[in-house]
Amino acid sequence: MSAWIWLVIALGFALVEITNMAFFAAFAALGAAAGAAVSAGGGDLLFQILVFAGVSVGGAAVLRRPLVRALGPHGRELKSGVAGLVGEHGTVVTRVEGQHQPGAVHVRGEDWPAITYDDHPYEPGQTVQVLEIEKTKLVVTEL
Repeated sequence: MSAWIWLVIALGFALVEITNMAFFAAFAALGAAAGAAVSAGGGDLLFQILVFAGVSVGGAAVLRRPLVRALGPHGRELKSGVAGLVGEHGTVVTRVEGQHQPGAVHVRGEDWPAITYDDHPYEPGQTVQVLEIEKTKLVVTEL
């Protein structure tokens, strides 16, 4: 088989991998690239297929789990929007009086209404941490 056919197959598997990120098609793409190298070097079709299969299956069997572990979210789920602010540090912009008198805290480039977790007032310039979100306000505590 021509090296160009192997490269087209490799590209196809690479595109599949990009769309699903499961780390199976990536090894098939590497196997097809290895098959292209064998073809370019003059190897016969049976050897090309054996190299393709060996790299694809061997790579998935040996390297997939460590790669998923290394590149995975490490048990944390991805949070976006206002939920992603929990745990972030911010700076008090306007005095936060307590739980019933909100102030403002600057977090991730924006000012957010904020109340305190423990009814302790926080002054402008003080660094706080976002503990949770209550309706439309950040609940913060002193660092």
